[in-house]
Amino acid sequence: MSSKRIDRVRQLTLLALTGPNVLFLAVFCVAPLAVLFSYSFFQVDFVAIVREPTLANYARVLESATYRGLVVKALLYGIGIAAICSVIAYPLAFFIAKRVKVYKAPLLTLLLIPLYTGDLIRIFAWRVVLGAEGVLNSLLMWLGIIKEPIWVLLFSPFSTVVVLTYNYLPFMVLPLWAAIEAMDDSYLEAAMDLGCRHTATFFKVVLPLTGAGLIAGFMMVFVLVVGDYLTPQLIGGSSGVTVTSAIHDMFGAAFDWPTGSALAWVLLTAMAAFITATVYLFYKSPWGRGIRGAK
Repeated sequence: MSSKRIDRVRQLTLLALTGPNVLFLAVFCVAPLAVLFSYSFFQVDFVAIVREPTLANYARVLESATYRGLVVKALLYGIGIAAICSVIAYPLAFFIAKRVKVYKAPLLTLLLIPLYTGDLIRIFAWRVVLGAEGVLNSLLMWLGIIKEPIWVLLFSPFSTVVVLTYNYLPFMVLPLWAAIEAMDDSYLEAAMDLGCRHTATFFKVVLPLTGAGLIAGFMMVFVLVVGDYLTPQLIGGSSGVTVTSAIHDMFGAAFDWPTGSALAWVLLTAMAAFITATVYLFYKSPWGRGIRGAK
């Protein structure tokens, strides 16, 4: 078989493997975003969409302190919970990757079990735990630690952070575990032989070598938290008003699809800008030298 024919077969094979995936992404991801983007330039006249291009929707969103506050609130929740997950996930992932020899698969499966249930089941289970007459308050009162229920445990920012952290922690643990699992133990041994303490070893050896896993997990948790709709609504109480709930209301009761589309695109743009800046800064930082070296 000639080289040209071999190249042709390879191209056809590559097209057959990637074509369906590209088509799926184009139809179910790119096309809906394009429709959403086009609607953001239209207007609403009572219950009818007026297809006359305008930037009024973006101006309305950017000039509104309420909308800007909701976008900033969503970003801060995403950053904060991703940071909390990274702090919790690092020792857990390191323990599974470097200390567990036999039961790694069962531990990882146990970590993923909560994801096998629906969001509503997990949320209402936490309401049973954190409620005024729930498991935690009842236990604390039975032990005599408190005399009356702690109301702030539920329908508050605290409960929102707890449940979101619980829901998305596995998305941080798995990429970190994969990165730590691939890390050569000889680097740790060399650092310890040279007199590095545990903290210095982590920041100078472990973090740079596992930076790709950290960034992957951080971004996954960040995106999932920012886009979460159910948890703040059912757990957050009066603090549960989010940018996603505002977008939902615009597409629902308000029937203001153009403004809802504009708000959604403002949120997407803010998320993309933050992700780009974070990846770039981490890549240029001393902790990103492992990624630069891998490249």
